[in-house]
Amino acid sequence: MVRDTRSFVISYKGRKQDVALPGWYCDISGESIHSRGDLKISDRALMALKAEVDGLATPSEVARVRKKLGLSQVKASEVLGGGPRSFQKHESGEVTPSRAMTNLLRVMERHPEEIHRLEADMLASGGSSSLGD
Repeated sequence: MVRDTRSFVISYKGRKQDVALPGWYCDISGESIHSRGDLKISDRALMALKAEVDGLATPSEVARVRKKLGLSQVKASEVLGGGPRSFQKHESGEVTPSRAMTNLLRVMERHPEEIHRLEADMLASGGSSSLGD
């Protein structure tokens, strides 16, 4: 077996995409062995393909909108919801944002001034402090 990166095709709802998948490959048997790290590459590519096909926010879209709003990943999670590491997971491709989070991000992108109202509401209810922390 040799360590190599080879083309692997993922598909979802009729859409296909090639992924460069690292692993240990045997040219004689055609067998391959992949580590957990190797498989994260194909898993994240599949999640990104699903997001694209289903019209959900992609990791790059989540990061772009969050930065446009002037929020850190932690602050975005606090103000917009989803748990303490949700934006880190969305932006790394580990977790695909829900339809609700996708819609919220897209509305916030069009109306970024609303982030200040959300933070004010959070502060009024006993949440934490300023944007971008």
